[in-house]
Amino acid sequence: MEINKLLPDLCKYESCLQKADYEFTDNREDEKGEYKTMTIGYACGNHVTEVHKMLKEIYGDENNG
Repeated sequence: MEINKLLPDLCKYESCLQKADYEFTDNREDEKGEYKTMTIGYACGNHVTEVHKMLKEIYGDENNG
């Protein structure tokens, strides 16, 4: 049995660092070549749009490449 301390996920928008209300996930290929759903970012309720735009710039958008 393992006991792991949980850390709150924080908004990734600039220096906001409020507790995240939203999680962004994407299907990504892991080291074994298998596709898995992975978390790529978090946002508070005030910065969902901004973090979404930032993550699309970093990871691309499947609808727009």
